[in-house]
Amino acid sequence: KHQKGADDAGWEDNGWKTKLANSYAFCVFIPLIDLDDETGFTQFWPGSHRSRNFIGFGKVAEVTKATFDAKGPAGCGIWYDYRLLHRGMPNTSNLLRPVVQIVFKK
Repeated sequence: KHQKGADDAGWEDNGWKTKLANSYAFCVFIPLIDLDDETGFTQFWPGSHRSRNFIGFGKVAEVTKATFDAKGPAGCGIWYDYRLLHRGMPNTSNLLRPVVQIVFKK
């Protein structure tokens, strides 16, 4: 997903893979390089953690521009509820896009 030349990774619903409906985990991404339009970034759908009924409707977030682009410098922390729908955006650079991901759970 983070390889140079990678396409859009598609919407991910990692946090909904469990039967738990309540918040049980949060995640932090720490990019090891700057995240921008060329290297790509993670795009989030704010509010999608509130219901598993949003799964499969990522296109709606795109069309309505209800997304948040997590661009930033290397070393910045991007925290989110693990149920939040997200996707890796294309990497059109010649660089790998290394990201440290830490999941904290109950």
